[in-house]
Amino acid sequence: MHVIRWDLLESSETKAYFLHILNKAQGTALTVGGFDGPHIGHQILFNSVLQNATSKKLVPGIVTFTKSPGAFKKPDHYSGDVSTLDLRLKKFAEYGFHFVILIDFSGDFGKMSGGVFFDILVKTAHMRYLAVGHDFRCGHRLDTGVAEIAALSQREGFRFDSIGQVEIDGVRVSSSAIRKAVQSADFTRAEKLLGYPFLLDFMAPQWTVTDRLFKASRSEITQILPQCGTYTAVLHTDACQAVCANAEITETQLLIFPSAGRKLPDVSSVQAVEFRLSSC
Repeated sequence: MHVIRWDLLESSETKAYFLHILNKAQGTALTVGGFDGPHIGHQILFNSVLQNATSKKLVPGIVTFTKSPGAFKKPDHYSGDVSTLDLRLKKFAEYGFHFVILIDFSGDFGKMSGGVFFDILVKTAHMRYLAVGHDFRCGHRLDTGVAEIAALSQREGFRFDSIGQVEIDGVRVSSSAIRKAVQSADFTRAEKLLGYPFLLDFMAPQWTVTDRLFKASRSEITQILPQCGTYTAVLHTDACQAVCANAEITETQLLIFPSAGRKLPDVSSVQAVEFRLSSC
């Protein structure tokens, strides 16, 4: 999967990439969003993009942020990420997207109108199809929503779909709902909303390693964590193994230590940690 930085859209390398797309397809099919912890609601958006890409001979891509805009706009009220960027990129590749355009949200980017934003995507990424959520808004002071995008699509010549919200048990599927589920240690609900188990990116923080445990500072973990306590931890390795261990979360640290009668894997092989309430 090709990763493109927003500020390099006009680079010769990026132009060559999209020219190559035009040589074999009619353009690109895109969706835009934060997609923090890609969940089952996002998957409906993704499916729309992928299906339209196939039927209209387009190349599917995602436009997203390196970090949630909420972390920049309201840092004091931001509880943490559901997924790291690396975990999100892996999911996008698994779903079948060919490229991702990554935006570093900043003050300057935040001043851009939604109309200019989509005009750039049409002209540089050759966007011919776009799908977003029904409540999507973007641009300076959120000046562009579904109605404005529909009008833009007529002027700019791309097809546009807005996708309705997804609910489970009467609750809207959202990253906020997933955060609440993880923080309250309701891992079953988090998995139901995500469509897969909640995973902590093991490779993000720096680990102190001894023969008895792995230890990381909570200040180095940008993802949400369950409330303080001891949990069953399943360590997912690069060899696709699932190794049972225990995890203790305190106010300042995350400690991972072996289950009775077991050994921890080599620290360099661990990719992610899955939390459970019950033993393996």
